[in-house]
Amino acid sequence: MRVPPSERWEAFGTHLHRIEHPDLYFVRIRGDVLGDDMRTQIAALRALAKRSGGSVFWMADVTAMGTVTTDARRATAAHEFAAVRASLGGSAIIGASFTARVVSTLIMRAVRALEPHGIRPVAFVETEAEARAFLDPFRRPGADVAITP
Repeated sequence: MRVPPSERWEAFGTHLHRIEHPDLYFVRIRGDVLGDDMRTQIAALRALAKRSGGSVFWMADVTAMGTVTTDARRATAAHEFAAVRASLGGSAIIGASFTARVVSTLIMRAVRALEPHGIRPVAFVETEAEARAFLDPFRRPGADVAITP
């Protein structure tokens, strides 16, 4: 998997993603999320974390998302996602339907069960501007992104 170039959208499956320098991974989900789709996102986040050397942030536009398959949910609990959990500074999810918020919340609970002392900020918002406004304070140098339970 090649890391998507900064500021240029790259397709994977039915979705698009890009990296915004220095630490933001932005994905536009279109249709169902398959296991390979989730693994592609995990690989991109891991590569970004390695390249940035610090926290990374995940902004996902899910306004056109279908379902998240069982294989995709399993990928978020797999060992390969551990490096992402360790470096993830925060996430903003744009345009999530009620069902998508429920599924996302279940995934976050599973991740938090695996790493209870590293809860990261997450927001469900309606617009990209709101997502950026939420993430920007955490992206500032020296920001304390971990929230203790």
